[in-house]
Amino acid sequence: MAFNIELDTGKIRSLVGGNLVGSRVLTVQEVDSTNELAKRYFQDDAPEGMVFLAESQTKGKGRSGRTWHSPPGVGVFLSVLLKPAIPVAQIPQLALLAGVAVAKAVNTISPLPANLKWPNDILMNGKKLGGILCELVAREGRWGVVIGIGVNVNHRRDQFPEDLRELATSLYLENNQTTDRTLMAISILEHLDQEYRDFLQSGMAPLVKSWTRLTGMFGKPVCLTHANESISGTAQGLDERGRLVVRMEDGQQRAFDSGEVTLRRE
Repeated sequence: MAFNIELDTGKIRSLVGGNLVGSRVLTVQEVDSTNELAKRYFQDDAPEGMVFLAESQTKGKGRSGRTWHSPPGVGVFLSVLLKPAIPVAQIPQLALLAGVAVAKAVNTISPLPANLKWPNDILMNGKKLGGILCELVAREGRWGVVIGIGVNVNHRRDQFPEDLRELATSLYLENNQTTDRTLMAISILEHLDQEYRDFLQSGMAPLVKSWTRLTGMFGKPVCLTHANESISGTAQGLDERGRLVVRMEDGQQRAFDSGEVTLRRE
């Protein structure tokens, strides 16, 4: 099968256009970053739920200023603009919501399951398959959230930078078969729409349960970097706010609202 079949924008619009997420879809061949594109459209009063898809990104954004490698025609690179009526302090919870949506979407298509690593990584066989980046945008007293999603779909190993080839993976590499990127994008948007509606209606409790079912990290030793502090302990779970609870080596428990987590070998 060919690797570089373009996304079918018409099919995406026809299948998700009735939802909030996907009510408007913009697809571009190349962009610096779909998050930056979404921010520009927010300044021009783009509607909530607008989706920005790119075949490739020249400056794809990951967390902590990292670059998300985005070669043309092989991944799903998209951003969604949301305008939830929630306190700004709850924005990190939207990254958890998006992670659940992406993992569920992948698991409807992939023979092998994806799982989650806090706060925003999608893993498969212990390697990074995808990631989430939430960013706050504001204009004249109004604010919104841009959720960026990147999933490695049909990447071959030589399409990753050499320093990522042992850390990153794709659906193709894990399943040894190509995946229809259009169907993957549709599945992500459908699940994201449902998870967002559920979150607005029911709050964090169902989201924490879903996230917990989709992770394999709880009960395992972790190293967490938070505010220039390196912490070792055991990941216990998420609290009611979506913070990661870690049992420290002295037996005490701490909850973290941000940080970089590495799973340690047992």
